[in-house]
Amino acid sequence: MEEQEFQEVWRWVLSVGDSILDIYKTDFQIRDKGGNDPVTEADLYASEFLYEKISNRFPGHGFLSEERADTVSRLDKEWVWILDPIDGTREFVKKNDQFALSLGLVRNGEAIWGIIFNPATGEFFSKGKNSFFAKLQAPYATDENFRTLLVESSSVLHPLQESDSQNKKPVLIVSASEMREGLFDDSFWHEDFEIRSMGSIAYKLGLLSAGFIDLIVSLKPKNEWDICGGIALLDEENFTFFPLKDKPYSFNQKTTLSFGLVAGKRKAVEYLESKIDFHQLSLKVKERW
Repeated sequence: MEEQEFQEVWRWVLSVGDSILDIYKTDFQIRDKGGNDPVTEADLYASEFLYEKISNRFPGHGFLSEERADTVSRLDKEWVWILDPIDGTREFVKKNDQFALSLGLVRNGEAIWGIIFNPATGEFFSKGKNSFFAKLQAPYATDENFRTLLVESSSVLHPLQESDSQNKKPVLIVSASEMREGLFDDSFWHEDFEIRSMGSIAYKLGLLSAGFIDLIVSLKPKNEWDICGGIALLDEENFTFFPLKDKPYSFNQKTTLSFGLVAGKRKAVEYLESKIDFHQLSLKVKERW
């Protein structure tokens, strides 16, 4: 993959972001896939748009999307694109802007490159020389926004910074649904962390990659399309990330689920481990939604 090819994908995502935002502003159609799992016309449009672009431009690559029927052909591919056209569809339906498009590129199981884009807020997270963050203005498919991505992606300054105070509690973001279900009711979570709830694990991972939060913990299953794009933005020098009941991440698997997730700045993960044994934390992990 060449730099210009990645930049071409940015243009596709900016374009589809405009379409997602246009639908978001309307009384769009919603269908239940079963088990209170909604899908909207925005999910379906974005999935098909990016599938067509990627399959035409990279015909030798595999493709996995939450909104397309899976095929085993991807399992033999060196390069595979993994897409969640809207991670946080329930948030999209509620129009609370805590959702994001997540696109990851995997090479031989390793997530090497990704995009997290929230069209409702204009927050765009991806990789150039380093992972980077850009705040864009709608409409998104403009030369001005593309130039912003070029400038931000070539910056040698990474926005990641550790907390400026040793006494400051790490900012921990958890799932809104997991918080409602009482999975973080134990007192130490609230005593030792600044805990907040939010939809969309992909959006959380984007915020983490830019250093806006310190730590993410999830105790429910995650599909590859939920996390691949975000994991790709976390370099191992600055971040630690792993599932709680599985081997280290290897993407493009036949079974796309992993169980539990910890991702954070290295010092924040070390702080978490000082407060709870990870084996004990793994015992709290759910294997179903």
